[in-house]
Amino acid sequence: MEKIKRVERIQLYISFLKKEMMLSIRAFLIFAVKNNIPEITARRDLKILQNLNYIIVDFGLIKYNADKEYETTRNEKISKNKEKKFQIALKAIEEINEKEIFVGPGTTCEIFVKSINKPINLLFTNGFEVAKIANSNEYIKRVVIIGGRLRPQSSALCGPIAETAIESLRFSQTFITITDIDEELNLYNNNEDEAYLTNKIIKNSNKVVCLADSTKFIKSVFGHKICELKSIAKIITNKDLEKEWANEIKKICDIKW
Repeated sequence: MEKIKRVERIQLYISFLKKEMMLSIRAFLIFAVKNNIPEITARRDLKILQNLNYIIVDFGLIKYNADKEYETTRNEKISKNKEKKFQIALKAIEEINEKEIFVGPGTTCEIFVKSINKPINLLFTNGFEVAKIANSNEYIKRVVIIGGRLRPQSSALCGPIAETAIESLRFSQTFITITDIDEELNLYNNNEDEAYLTNKIIKNSNKVVCLADSTKFIKSVFGHKICELKSIAKIITNKDLEKEWANEIKKICDIKW
């Protein structure tokens, strides 16, 4: 029997929980077993659902958090638009002109950091996965992690601790990703804490480069605003971006594609 991947299991659970809203742990485990998920795996998944704030468990009952929208997991993000992200990452390397840089979390930034092939004396990041990858790159001498609360969905470290740390730091060159850009050219993140921290990082940076593939350009966005495009020095995207978008961006900042 083929093992069901965690991403698929989480999606299956959420679909089931949305219908039930409240049920016993026993009923949840029975549902899992009926769908070929071992009970021991389902119990571990239950903890993951709690940590991601999809459910509340109290006195043997599971209550679905209806206010929590499903967020694409990091594993899902890695597999999406991989070729576009790789192309953008390589273009971003050409833009590095400082020995000390800040790199935000995100799967495109992870590919970017892995691909860096020029000397970097110091790399700051609030991305847990970015830090691990940077530490394995021989071109990067030192890595500084800006600590905070870990968000498993994006591997970002954010919240009050990270916000306090950022206040005392200044960055010559910063590379970030976003989740969306709307038709008014505002930048968004689907998490409020990440959006707020990214805004602070941008304000403390001399030059900000945004890595965003063409799928991030959406007319209607329901996320948390980071900033207006005028706060960004350059957007790096891929050639699939519609010319209408590109022409509007050129009026405000540089674009590379």
